[in-house]
Amino acid sequence: MQDHFDTAFETGQPSREFNLKEFIFKYLRYWPLLVACILIALTIAFIKIRYATPIYRVSGSLFINKEGDNRGSWESLENMFMFSNNLNLQNELEILKSKPLVSRVVKALGLQVSYFNKGNVRSSNIYSASPIYLEIVSLKDSTTAFTLEIEASETGFHFSNANAANIEYSKLFETRDGVFRIHRVHTASFSNYSSDNFSIIYRPLQKAASSLASAITTAQTIDQATILDLAIETDNITLGKDVINQLMEEYGKMNIEDKRRISQVTVQFIDERLDTIKNELSGVESGILRFREKNEVIDLSQQSAQQFGTLAESNKQLADQQVQAGVLDYLIQYIQNPANRNSLVPASLGIQEPVLGPMFSQYNALQLQHNSLLQTTGPANPAIATLDRSIEKLREQILEALKNVQQSYRIASNTLKKEISRSRSAIRKVPSQAMGLLDIERQQKIKQDLYLFLLQKREEAAISAAATVANSSSLEEATSTGYPVKPNRRNIYLLALFIGILIPVAIIAVIEMLNDKIREREEITRQTQAPIIGEIGHAEEETLVVQAGSRTVVAEQFRIMRTNLQYVVNKVSTPVMLVTSSVSGEGKSFVATNYGAALALTGKRTVILEFDIRKPRLLKGLDMQSAKGLSNFIIGNAALDEIIRPVPEFDNLFVIGCGPVPPNPSELLLDQQVPRLFEELKTRFDHIIIDSAPVGLVSDAFTLSVFANACLYIVRQGYTLKRQLSMVDDLYRKKRLPNMGLVINDIQTQGRYKGYYGYGGGSYYGYGYGYGYGYGGDYFQSEKKKKRISLFRK
Repeated sequence: MQDHFDTAFETGQPSREFNLKEFIFKYLRYWPLLVACILIALTIAFIKIRYATPIYRVSGSLFINKEGDNRGSWESLENMFMFSNNLNLQNELEILKSKPLVSRVVKALGLQVSYFNKGNVRSSNIYSASPIYLEIVSLKDSTTAFTLEIEASETGFHFSNANAANIEYSKLFETRDGVFRIHRVHTASFSNYSSDNFSIIYRPLQKAASSLASAITTAQTIDQATILDLAIETDNITLGKDVINQLMEEYGKMNIEDKRRISQVTVQFIDERLDTIKNELSGVESGILRFREKNEVIDLSQQSAQQFGTLAESNKQLADQQVQAGVLDYLIQYIQNPANRNSLVPASLGIQEPVLGPMFSQYNALQLQHNSLLQTTGPANPAIATLDRSIEKLREQILEALKNVQQSYRIASNTLKKEISRSRSAIRKVPSQAMGLLDIERQQKIKQDLYLFLLQKREEAAISAAATVANSSSLEEATSTGYPVKPNRRNIYLLALFIGILIPVAIIAVIEMLNDKIREREEITRQTQAPIIGEIGHAEEETLVVQAGSRTVVAEQFRIMRTNLQYVVNKVSTPVMLVTSSVSGEGKSFVATNYGAALALTGKRTVILEFDIRKPRLLKGLDMQSAKGLSNFIIGNAALDEIIRPVPEFDNLFVIGCGPVPPNPSELLLDQQVPRLFEELKTRFDHIIIDSAPVGLVSDAFTLSVFANACLYIVRQGYTLKRQLSMVDDLYRKKRLPNMGLVINDIQTQGRYKGYYGYGGGSYYGYGYGYGYGYGGDYFQSEKKKKRISLFRK
């Protein structure tokens, strides 16, 4: 019989699979909360967009031209220290955002003072369009920011304080921050502003530069290219354009200043040497004059032309060597001087050694890179330490090279001196006066040549400094689309929509998580395999809803349950049906009474036994008086005919009350009279229904189950606890109750537990919707409210 029972009805299978339809209908029950939260979130988003200050993006492009650089020296440095072109551009990107450079922009544009027009909700930045401007005469503390709140008009202004006096434009006034003047800009009219309230904000240079630098972004958008993109997000497009354009201009100026520094150091070095040589040349010329006067020497050229031809050539070569040696001595002294350790080295002094030129260029390039990094980073930066070591190493290499060249010059000079000595031996007959004169003239020639040489290099360095141009240029001036990038309307509305959905979903999820009552059919089928025999809707204040001719929804549901149970007990001549539940109040007596009435309407003699001896409610629900009952029969104080009572105005339906409540109900059910009771009843009735006590409280139902052919286990929506379903499933699996089937009672389509999901997964609206004619259509009649004692609280 059990196998037939399982195949005749739907058997729930515990499942945890996600059901989208169930999920949607679960949350649609709370659609007013969802709609309200979404509308509130979208309203807040609209207010934020409406009153938020629009932020615009202004961008420009800067081209870095590296063709004009000394690529030979730079390439050698890059190979030596593994510097890459990309790393250099990264340095330039940081320099463009550095505070020293941005401070120059702040000074050039006067951004330490900002002007705002105050509206009802927000203040607007009126850069370049302010009808007033502040002149700072003196500040008490230039490192402290301050704000002036004023109300301005065509004739003057006054502070926003209630008792402030009116002040004329261009008139001195003093505050606790300093002495100022406010001037009127006559090209701007006050009628163009939302109010006459203005805020003038002063910020120290460093603070203004820091704020501006944080708003500037730089990027190299194309790899291997020397084009840098500069951008700023600001609430004033004109301000953004001026900042970007001025930043590119100041960057070019700073680049020119760095390049001119090398030429300036060279000119300074040459000027110092010219002063020294000029004094030495004056002394030599004075010596020649004294020699001629003393020795009365007029012209020895004709006398010694033949003799001194060879000597003159040697002297000329020796003079050239000594000029070069003099320059080398100056350079060695300059480099070895600790005061010049971080200074540039004069690179263009005419030294004819090819190895020294590239080394000087490399040394100066490293010094410039060292100074640039110091502007953006601190001395403790590892890159600074690396550059210091590289500079020191290159300085030692330059000194070594200079000493090697100096040694070669010395060898060449010694050779020439030997040649001169041999020439002098050949011309011993030349008067000693001529020899002395030649020595003095040779010194004069050396000084003159060195002096003229330095003058020439000085002019070249000056021309180079004057012709210096920046290695950057503005490829594209600052522009803006004119559309605000913040607030982002689309993102804000999407976020508001997401939050408007998320908050109610979270609230509903918490409500669902805290709910421990059964509310949906799916909750039952997930947790137990017991089949569902019937589903009974909520009945009004009426106990016996199944009447002859009754066409209410609940009555039809009991008729459907009656039909379903025919498949269970169709082979039993006198079926005995046990009705029980987990706890009291789930509607056992209500289901037993109306199921019995549904059977009686078919002409079957049906008797209902009130075996819930501890808490009887059956007779009271039918408005029948208590009399002798089951307890009397079992102890032998009453005959069976005395306790069988017909239900008034209902044919074929009988009840047997429990009688007086005994002190030992469990032991009473084990009496030998109980089997005889069922044997007698089977001979008199077609159906026997046992209204027993809950199985979750006492064992009476298990004792009576031996007499039953099937068991109706009542589960009440919104009342039965979810955790009790595990007990139900255990009873079904272990077959502790015969042919156990579930009846879901008190299904409500309105109020707190509306949205029950019955067969088909949709919201439960009873039998009528199964036909598709609306709620009941012409199949059902309206339920009449009748006063009764509720059996659901049993």
